[in-house]
Amino acid sequence: MNTKPLPNLLLHIYEGNLLENGMKVIELKKVKEGEYFKRKSDAKKEYIRGHYNRKDSFGAASFTCTDSEDIGRCIELKPSTIVYVEAY
Repeated sequence: MNTKPLPNLLLHIYEGNLLENGMKVIELKKVKEGEYFKRKSDAKKEYIRGHYNRKDSFGAASFTCTDSEDIGRCIELKPSTIVYVEAY
């Protein structure tokens, strides 16, 4: 079994051209600050991309992402995380 990803699939993800359930597949670092995204194409929760946290002695580089319905709930995701945004 071949475990290597297809080069064309990676290119589509990099360019943000791949659509799934009406959602565009894109890396988190390409989402603008303040934009909404989902972690899966069929997810109910939406997150808002927040500020960038540089790599330091406390942890790796990440983006702070806030739950759109509960501002007290934040998660930190790697910039290379694949997320889903509305396809306009």
